[in-house]
Amino acid sequence: MNGKLTLDTIKKLLLNNGLLLLAYLAVVTVTTSAKINGNVVPRSVRGVLEQSSTVLYALCTASIVISLYKTFVADLLLGKSYKYYSLPYKKSEIIFSKTIPAIIIESLIAALLFSGHLLINLVMACFFEEEYYTAVYGAEKLIWPYISFDSFVSCLMTAVTIGFLILLALVVSRSFDPSKTFRNLFIVIVIEVLVNYIVYTVAMIVSRYNPEIFASTVMLIAMIAEIICSIIASKRLADKRFNVA
Repeated sequence: MNGKLTLDTIKKLLLNNGLLLLAYLAVVTVTTSAKINGNVVPRSVRGVLEQSSTVLYALCTASIVISLYKTFVADLLLGKSYKYYSLPYKKSEIIFSKTIPAIIIESLIAALLFSGHLLINLVMACFFEEEYYTAVYGAEKLIWPYISFDSFVSCLMTAVTIGFLILLALVVSRSFDPSKTFRNLFIVIVIEVLVNYIVYTVAMIVSRYNPEIFASTVMLIAMIAEIICSIIASKRLADKRFNVA
């Protein structure tokens, strides 16, 4: 990885996505507080807050999709970054300098976006009376640490795993017969989906016949293994195929 390219990618991602995420989390925090203090905050104000959080949620999701499209499709699949940076950077160096920060940052943003409200609920539970919290959310605040942590980790690991699998599919598709890149990409993605389906099925079977082994634990181990294998395979294949010119 190249420090300059990596830093440039991180700055762009945080500027494009980070500010929207902070705005969304701020509005959700205020909305949650308004729900708990329903007798104090007018219903019209709560309605505006909920609508604002919905709009910001949609904008955050759109910004993630656009950023990933620019990084994976426009920059790498269609070769924009190779033409822009050119020498002295190797193609494999460009790939990892741009995709790894994108995968990590966008996965973190996605996890906070999709499960951030649970973390906010957990924080709110520390400042409001138990009866109010139970009345609003239908659960005691003592169980929220487990729900929030499990949801956040699951979202984060799933997003990171998908990101590195897409990176591997991208590298493989451009490594063999570049004229049929999109066809190759489709084939590789189908294979990855089938493999993951098999892994998931095995995890369910193992957890069913061995109750002491939870499916989530098996899936977490499988995800970590997929991430490591995807990084190693992508690096070696890119160094071997992409830098020959």
